[in-house]
Amino acid sequence: MKKLVILGVLTAIGGSGGWWILRDNGSPAAEGGHAMVKRGDFRIAITEQGAFSAKESVEIKVEPEAFQNQLTITKITAAGAAVKKDEVLLEFDRNEITRLVSQAQMELQAGKNDLVQATEDLKIQKAQNRFDMERAIDDHERAVANLRKWNELEAPKALKEAEARVGDAQTTLDEAVTNHKALVKMREEDLVSESELKRAELAVRKAQTDLEFSQMSLKLLKEYDHPQNLKRLQNDVTIQKAWLDGKQSAIEAQLAQKESAALRAQNALQEKTDYLDKLKRDAELLTIKAPCDGIFLHGDPDGWRGQKEMKVGTKVQAHETLGSIPDLSAFKVKLGVSEADINKVKVALAATIKPEALPELSFKAAVSKVSTITGNNRWWAPDAANKFDVELELEGVDTRLKPGMKCKVDVGIDEVKGALHVPLDAVFEKDGKSICWVLGAVKVEERTVKVGRSSADFAEIVEGLKEGEKVALYDPMKK
Repeated sequence: MKKLVILGVLTAIGGSGGWWILRDNGSPAAEGGHAMVKRGDFRIAITEQGAFSAKESVEIKVEPEAFQNQLTITKITAAGAAVKKDEVLLEFDRNEITRLVSQAQMELQAGKNDLVQATEDLKIQKAQNRFDMERAIDDHERAVANLRKWNELEAPKALKEAEARVGDAQTTLDEAVTNHKALVKMREEDLVSESELKRAELAVRKAQTDLEFSQMSLKLLKEYDHPQNLKRLQNDVTIQKAWLDGKQSAIEAQLAQKESAALRAQNALQEKTDYLDKLKRDAELLTIKAPCDGIFLHGDPDGWRGQKEMKVGTKVQAHETLGSIPDLSAFKVKLGVSEADINKVKVALAATIKPEALPELSFKAAVSKVSTITGNNRWWAPDAANKFDVELELEGVDTRLKPGMKCKVDVGIDEVKGALHVPLDAVFEKDGKSICWVLGAVKVEERTVKVGRSSADFAEIVEGLKEGEKVALYDPMKK
């Protein structure tokens, strides 16, 4: 017989009432170790172990910009200690970063000297080039100005004039066609002479010819005259630029060298300045103060290393989470769910949370996050690699709760409505079949049953029993 240590509660459809079955170390069950077959509702849940975690937490870490060496702790606040805002939490050895700052200051001064020399060399080279370049630059600028004038003024003006002529010709044609249509009707009524009608036809043909001429002129302008003028002006710019480049190629090469040297010196100085500034800021980071009131926890509670033990002399890495200050005003619970059950867990499912260290407490919760991959960073779950991360949000809080406390989590995944069912202890396995022992007035009857859905407490009976029958919670055949 299955032995459970859970108190089962059932509320029947249509009213309150129910029964309690005690199953603790073989103690006799209520009503002589039997129960009634009832119809009603029962809840199916997944039970897992989880751990409390602050819903929000401020991470404590050193995030230097330039200094990437290991850090050695010289002072640290005890794990779990209450701290106030701006209280010193951690201090690190400064010898190495002090040496790097001194070295960076000397390199910065050398960089300033290099920039002064490169700037003077560039100034001399520019003075030598200026006079020889003026005429070539003027010729080139004139060619560029002519091209710009053509593109921005002359060409658009000529195109607009040609387009206007096409528009005028089209208007004239439309008027001639309208006049001709009117005269045709009037001729049908013998209101105008044949000669007037013919003059109107001639006017239409002339307007058509004028329109064709103006359209051809516009096309000629777009496809031939304008491209040729544009090409000529562009060639002029190219020729002037080639002459300028050819004449001054040697001078420009020298100028480019001087400019490049000055730019390198400027960039090198900026890099050395930035590096020194970063080192100075990094030095300030070697004293970490509490960003807010709370308790200081060592290590990363959510990481694979968990709450790492740290002390004076411990070496840590830059950007490593060294601790955290959790917000104890709101908690969440993290747990792992097996692959067999994970598809049954959905966001918003209700759950019950019971802290192991505070068994008198019970919290309502709801699933807030379901991972799609197995977890490998839960320090509190040795079999994490075979389970999926699930998070729940709690309703309410208790001042006695602490991050990392373990708890029992019951996630309700289904609710069986109006089902005929018995306590799980009333169902036995025999010869590969499910049976119940039905208590009659005279004897105990062994009856094969078909079991449907079940929870940790109850089993749905699909076939084999009737409502109101009594079933034993023990095997009467065993002595």
